[in-house]
Amino acid sequence: MTDAQRRERNFWCFWLGGLLILAIMIAMNPLFANDVAPWGIRDHQSAGSAMGVDAIQAAWQAAGVMDIARWAIALDLIYIAVYSFGAYRGGQMFRAAEKPALQRLGWLIMIAAIIVCVGDYIETICQFIQALRFAGNDRLAEIAAAAQPIKSTAFLISLFGIIAALIVRRRGRRSA
Repeated sequence: MTDAQRRERNFWCFWLGGLLILAIMIAMNPLFANDVAPWGIRDHQSAGSAMGVDAIQAAWQAAGVMDIARWAIALDLIYIAVYSFGAYRGGQMFRAAEKPALQRLGWLIMIAAIIVCVGDYIETICQFIQALRFAGNDRLAEIAAAAQPIKSTAFLISLFGIIAALIVRRRGRRSA
């Protein structure tokens, strides 16, 4: 198997695997939505203060879903590695293409994948520590809230960048 074939296989396996884990987390999220956290886990990520985190976790505890929330956050830690690696490998694959447009998209995707990985781990580790302790922490909540929009933006860039690159690649193959 050539390096290019390995990159492509890694890309499809890990990128699609990451999207599958994301779909599972999205399907679980309604369990965590309530009056205090209408957006579920996302509200916990962006709470920004110990008081906000404590209120959300108390509501989850009252609803009997706090342990499930911890597992969902742990699943997020797995998702980050799987999706980021897949997106990065996709970026490498597109960067190695002959078309300059694909090469530029490849670089953009690789950079976005690194930002997703670092930003999402910072956010999720801060979130996980608070969930494990069942206690909000102002510093951790602030860090998680600050990282949340950065990693979300990078995720969207990687996702739509990959979709755009796949379209460009497909059109190039059809016209060849």
